Amino acid sequence: MAQHPQHQAANQNSHDTSTHKSESTQQHRAEAPDSVRCFVLTVSDTRTEENDRGGALIKELLTNARHETVGYQIVRDEIETISSAVRAATDGISNPEAIIVTGGSGIGPRDVSPEALRPLLTKEMPGFGEVFRVLSFEEVGAATMLSRAFAGVLGRTLLFVLPGSTNAVRLAMEKLIVPELGHLVREVRPERRQ
Repeated sequence: MAQHPQHQAANQNSHDTSTHKSESTQQHRAEAPDSVRCFVLTVSDTRTEENDRGGALIKELLTNARHETVGYQIVRDEIETISSAVRAATDGISNPEAIIVTGGSGIGPRDVSPEALRPLLTKEMPGFGEVFRVLSFEEVGAATMLSRAFAGVLGRTLLFVLPGSTNAVRLAMEKLIVPELGHLVREVRPERRQ
């Protein structure tokens, strides 16, 4: 069925706009820093450095993408402990540009990462959780609704809260975080533009 000429023109104009946005995004990425300082926080009552596969995977993927892990810690699933660790990381000498948290983002009684960290945000990035759950749905189906993964900005520091599952960590890191990390830092720390 043929489209009405006005609809054809509207579709062409919207296509032109998306091309323009793509060029803008590419320019922003070109101005983004190549390496980002990251702090990795694992939230778990049972993980140790020896068996923390999620935290190890985050560090590995960051290193492979030429980012720097400036700190790593494991804390228990307790609201004050989690929020204190993140505040200490942002106030610490390592000055991370991004904090990546794994664990405590489900709906179990001990899953309190969102309750601990959402109040610290100055800006939330709802698109992160939305896109993560869409991508996750392709892998795990309806079980994705159990995830409360989210991201935002804490002052001038990016914060990502991921599930504890290594598959979920890999998905978030490879599809969302690593490809856009420098671009995101460019936005919250303009002095880092190249």
